[in-house]
Amino acid sequence: MPLLPFLLLAACTEYGLGKQGKDPAAAVPDIAVDPQSISEIVCTAPYESSVLVTNEGDGPLTVSLVSTTGDWTATADLPVTLLTGEGIPVALSGSGPGTLTLSSDDPDEAELAVPLDVAVNLPPTATVDSPTDGTILAEPAADQTLAGTVYDPDGDTLDVTWLVDGAPLTSGSAVSGPVSALWLAPAAGDHTIGITASDACGSSAADVAVCQDETITYENLGISTWHYEGAAYWDTVAGNLVLTDAIQDQVGSAFDTTATVSGGSVDIDFDFYIGDGSGADGISLTALDSGRMTSFLGGTGCGIGYGGSADCTPGPALPGWSIEVDTYYNGGYDPTPEDHIAFTFDGDVDGPAVWAALPEMEDTGWHTMQVSVTDPHVTVVIDGITYIDQDLSGYFGFPAYVGFTAGTGGETNRHLIQALTVTDRACD
Repeated sequence: MPLLPFLLLAACTEYGLGKQGKDPAAAVPDIAVDPQSISEIVCTAPYESSVLVTNEGDGPLTVSLVSTTGDWTATADLPVTLLTGEGIPVALSGSGPGTLTLSSDDPDEAELAVPLDVAVNLPPTATVDSPTDGTILAEPAADQTLAGTVYDPDGDTLDVTWLVDGAPLTSGSAVSGPVSALWLAPAAGDHTIGITASDACGSSAADVAVCQDETITYENLGISTWHYEGAAYWDTVAGNLVLTDAIQDQVGSAFDTTATVSGGSVDIDFDFYIGDGSGADGISLTALDSGRMTSFLGGTGCGIGYGGSADCTPGPALPGWSIEVDTYYNGGYDPTPEDHIAFTFDGDVDGPAVWAALPEMEDTGWHTMQVSVTDPHVTVVIDGITYIDQDLSGYFGFPAYVGFTAGTGGETNRHLIQALTVTDRACD
């Protein structure tokens, strides 16, 4: 019997009745984050993302705090205790360089830093260097080399497109620097040259306005189809424009309303005849401002079918400019008793911008007149003699209907026009 306690003790020891469990102090948490850093180039700010914080240890992990530096914010449902394998997202918002710091009870990493570096892609730039804005390309039309510059601050390769009047001309890729394209023989008139440079995030565009010049001559215009008012008509037998017959107190006008020319850039040649009457009043070549006009027929008497703004005529004055050949002296209103030529703006018959005396114009047959207007210069030649050749101060910049007016009063004349040629320019 003395051996029984010893045997019982030995049996208990053999079967582990006295063994202790694993030490809880040996189970430790281990914080981890995915991704371990953020480095991006993005198109817009702020950049929105998140990281996943997990516990890869054996013991519970308490995450107590998140903080950031730089232009960043972080949000999470904290504090939180994570068991082994559990995780929690941390939302991030911001851009630029910075750091996300996670504070926990991980004995090895009480603070875990996550580097942040998100750059916002900067837009490219594009310019058209040649031709410059407002360029008038000389005639005849020739191939044009378009030159420009593109630049991307991020060093991206850019998609570059040249456009003419909104339609693509050429497309290709380029790095920052000069770019060019060939524009074959531009058509006459106004054009817009554009360039766009694009990267993955956006594009930049620039354009310039240019004009390809061209001289356009209209000969023997169809005067028979013009707009007629008053006493004017087309003489189908003689083939000329009759503004008035030799009848008292007549006024007539005829204008081409099918198209406009520039009031500041036009050449007009024609023949005129004044005669077969008792001697009055004259004719005018008028560039009628199509934007301001309310009538095709101006004042009678000294108005010669275009004028007003004077006591000698009731008007109305036609807006634009007029060149009159006046064969009747209206005392107190005309600058000379002689036949004369006068250039007026807006039908101001007693305030001409310039005038010159003429030899006898009545009953001496057909006369030729050449008019050239290149704002502000006006040249008028009659029968080969230059009567006006100078710059004038006035408004030329309007679209104009070309036409003629004439009038009679107590005295009469026939006023006729033929052989009209209008030379317009594509670039005004």
